[in-house]
Amino acid sequence: MPISKKWSKMTRTKIEQTAPKAGGVYELTSFGKSRPLYIGRTDNLQRRLLEHQEERKPNRFRFKKAGFLKSPKSMEQDLFENYESKYGEIPSWNVQDPRTSLF
Repeated sequence: MPISKKWSKMTRTKIEQTAPKAGGVYELTSFGKSRPLYIGRTDNLQRRLLEHQEERKPNRFRFKKAGFLKSPKSMEQDLFENYESKYGEIPSWNVQDPRTSLF
């Protein structure tokens, strides 16, 4: 299922105010793009988004916290399936497809 949240501006303050220190999935985009450039999963959304802010310099993010019945890994795989069926490729900033990864 896609992340239904609206995109948020990628600032340290916004990440610290909105992203939980819990597991989930997230999408990053930049330069006025309407589709995600990166899809990821983590056990700590706040920490990982702050890391990406320094590394990739995206300007927008959105996330979905993992629930009791869905692991971050299965959520990420679902996002990749939806993305690929819609756009015919994986996001351009992703170098590895989690559906074929052992981790």
